[in-house]
Amino acid sequence: MAPVLLDFTVHVGEQELVRPAAPTPREFKYLSNIDDQTGLRNHIPFVHFYSPSRTLCGQDLIVMMKQALAKVLVYYYPVAGRLRNADKGKLVVDCCGEGVIFREAHADITLAQLCKIDGGLKPPFPRWERLLVDDIWGSNLITDSPLLRMQVTRLACGGFLLAYTFNHCICDAYGAYQFLTAMSQFCTNPSQVTPSFLPSWGREILKPRSPPIVSYPHPEYEAFDHPAITHTETDFKRLAQTSIFLSHADISALKNQINSNKCPTFDAVASCLWRARTRTLINPNSITKLIFPIDTRFRYKPLLPKGYYGSAVVFPCATAKAAELIQKPLGYTAGLVSEVKMGVMGDEYRASVVDFIESNGRERFCSQGTFVVSDMSRLKFVEVDFGWGHGVYGGPARAGTGLIPGMVTSVVGHKNEEGVEGVLALISLPPESVQRFHIEVRKEVNCTRPVRGISAL
Repeated sequence: MAPVLLDFTVHVGEQELVRPAAPTPREFKYLSNIDDQTGLRNHIPFVHFYSPSRTLCGQDLIVMMKQALAKVLVYYYPVAGRLRNADKGKLVVDCCGEGVIFREAHADITLAQLCKIDGGLKPPFPRWERLLVDDIWGSNLITDSPLLRMQVTRLACGGFLLAYTFNHCICDAYGAYQFLTAMSQFCTNPSQVTPSFLPSWGREILKPRSPPIVSYPHPEYEAFDHPAITHTETDFKRLAQTSIFLSHADISALKNQINSNKCPTFDAVASCLWRARTRTLINPNSITKLIFPIDTRFRYKPLLPKGYYGSAVVFPCATAKAAELIQKPLGYTAGLVSEVKMGVMGDEYRASVVDFIESNGRERFCSQGTFVVSDMSRLKFVEVDFGWGHGVYGGPARAGTGLIPGMVTSVVGHKNEEGVEGVLALISLPPESVQRFHIEVRKEVNCTRPVRGISAL
């Protein structure tokens, strides 16, 4: 089904630089090998949609947002800096205080109209290229460029949307959530002096050992004898953006197929998506890989400090022959995911990743036949409150992040237009493959309902 097309205009103002509201240290900050590895030298875009607020209608939204942003940058002052190239391919943060990009925009459409899009308010969003004009695809503008680009768009109804993109080297999704939560506190309480949750840099904890000790295999990385291909924005935009909703009932159906009530939701969802994508795109005679980020903040020792907002994820990898993945039951795929997760439980694993990167250079993730599923379902972006209450949608803004077009999928908690809760997977695929992928997912959950909510841009 083709998406509902909405004809509306977005007037976008000139970009301005917002700097920290008070003097900040001028220094260079160390980035860990996890932060600046090649696979994370990209950008991660997010968006929040808010309904009109009667209680705050007298306040100037843009002034409030810019003031809150300037205040939070005092505590997250490296975000106002720039990445610079250093020795041996590393990056460092120049805490120069040059600031982050901010834009004001106005759209002649209401939130209610946006919510009437087929499938409700979820990616892909119409006119996204105007709702965040500074969105960046692939590995462009990593160094010597602002690390955060933000746009606030007022809607005709009095609601608004906040869209922004972070340089992935400065934070991961958890770090972005932490930053926006701090910013929201300065909006709801302008007299507040500090965020309730202070940030911590702490990258030095993840320095490599001397000598490096690689104690695990790391099939998520590949060595190449030829130069890496840099994909252009056009390469990413050739793919269609789509998203697919899995209700709690759908997820229960997947778990029932696996014959395990103890199967984690992520294992069931990732297995379903991996199999459906393999059937849709991958040659059965080839090898396919599933890479899934695991947040190490709360699981490996030494523990990262409270308030750590850098990239703290490792990327274990499951490998299978495509034909076996397709032909064997869903429980086989879930077993592969579970086995890999169990194999990286030890405290040594993260240190091995850091040391592998140190020993082998900043190799990129393997790309041939690879699918990355990033689980953001526990991050409550939709609950970030700037004084307008919870959002109508909050989370990743689009698929197509990463360095390879179509490789990365994000999964976020979501409530659909009928009020049903579940998860939403953001996918980018060749346009001719979108319909088949949706059908393959529905086959996985043994859903007899008609396929609904298919939209692509």
